Amino acid sequence: MLGGDLDWTLIGTGAAIGVVVIAIDELLGRSGRMRLPPLGVGMGIYLPMSLTLLIPVGALIGHFYDRNAERSSNPEFAKRMGVLAATGLIVGESLFGVVFAGIVGATNKDTPLAMVGEHFATIALIGAPIVFAGLIALLYRWTAKASR
Repeated sequence: MLGGDLDWTLIGTGAAIGVVVIAIDELLGRSGRMRLPPLGVGMGIYLPMSLTLLIPVGALIGHFYDRNAERSSNPEFAKRMGVLAATGLIVGESLFGVVFAGIVGATNKDTPLAMVGEHFATIALIGAPIVFAGLIALLYRWTAKASR
């Protein structure tokens, strides 16, 4: 855009897709069936799969959390705690991204915080999701306990 060589046909195609998705969403909404959220479609088109995949995973976790929160003695409080925990994770990840970019810029290394060498990369790729799932379980138990 700044260089003056923006392909306006791509912008037009994106706008047309947006109009069609909004029209479909409105028709589905009037029929009382499922909706087709335009933001979700746009994110699915724009973002890479590594980021897009986390959106439905988070929605699924949120669905199960809300379902369990309904069974607690104070469902509204439990839901607020869940939203607060999710918001904290999102903000924390964003702040870490900014700090990490500063560290990469300052050290001029691609992986300045690498904890394992190349030989252990596979183990780290398997272990990191397990640690993350454990942290999520701990947060869940904490919020569930606080809502009782």
